[in-house]
Amino acid sequence: MCSEDKCILPLFPEFPESLVTREELVKYLSIVIFTASAQHAAVNFGQFDWYGWIPNSPSTMRMPPPELKGQMDMDYIMKSLPDRGRSSLALGTVWALSRFQKNELYLGTYPEMCFTEEPVKEAIKTFRKKLDEVTNIIKSRNEELPFDYSYLSPDKIPNSVAI
Repeated sequence: MCSEDKCILPLFPEFPESLVTREELVKYLSIVIFTASAQHAAVNFGQFDWYGWIPNSPSTMRMPPPELKGQMDMDYIMKSLPDRGRSSLALGTVWALSRFQKNELYLGTYPEMCFTEEPVKEAIKTFRKKLDEVTNIIKSRNEELPFDYSYLSPDKIPNSVAI
């Protein structure tokens, strides 16, 4: 709701009306960058891995939920799950949402160098080096796992949300 002297974001009541310090700016920019890159990648690109098996999260249910414990059997479960058509639509949707674009730009990749100042160029180099270190740590940890977890690996995180 906005008034003459201030505007409050109704969906984000904890967001300050103004940023006063450099630390506040860094904090809120970090939140925006994380949300539009790493958090989105972690939530988005694993959808097919989970929803691709319809019983994990059926898109619809054809039977009402049981009212008492012990009423459920395999026949009732199978009659409850969505039909092939609904399942196909759900699978197609999460498959499409879980794909990377052919020309995807990943975290730290800036094909157009807009900065000419040396301190900024050095900061980008440092950032890329840290991203490589994190990627290598994740790859190393994944070698010990039966199924790797790479949704938060910097080399699998696009620069931004692109749907």
